[in-house]
Amino acid sequence: MLLTLMIVLVAVLVLAGFVFGFDVALNTVSAGIVFGLGIVIALGLVALIAAMGWIVVRDAVTEIQTAREKGRPWRWQCVGWIGIAGILVDGMIGAWNVYQQHILFSTAVEKIPFAGAPILVALASILVRLVEQIAMRNGQR
Repeated sequence: MLLTLMIVLVAVLVLAGFVFGFDVALNTVSAGIVFGLGIVIALGLVALIAAMGWIVVRDAVTEIQTAREKGRPWRWQCVGWIGIAGILVDGMIGAWNVYQQHILFSTAVEKIPFAGAPILVALASILVRLVEQIAMRNGQR
C-alpha cells in the first residue's frame, strides 16, 4: 500500500515536472516537507507542554491531598501555586508586550498593572504556612 502510494506520488511529481517545470515541482515538494515538519514539531511541543502541565498539576493535587489526610499544613501550597500561576501569566503577558511593542522584557513587565502581586502571593505562602503550623500546634493541645 505504501509502496503503491509512493509510486503514484513519484509519477504525479514527474508529470508535474513536465507540465510546470522541474523547479516548481521540486520547490513544492521541499516546501511541503518543511511545512509538514514544522507542523509535526509544533504539535510535538504542544503535546510535551500539555503532558508536563498535567504531571505538575496531578502531583500538586496528590501532594495536597496527602498532606491534608495526614493532618499537615496544606493551604499554603494552594496559595503558593496560585502565586506561581500568576507569575507565569505575567511572563506570558510580558512576552506578548515585547513582541507587540518591541521593547525590553523588563520594561514590558513593568507596564503590566499589579505585576508584582503574584510574587507577593507566592511569598505570602510562607507566612500562611507558619500561621497554619501555629494554628495546628495550638489546636492539638
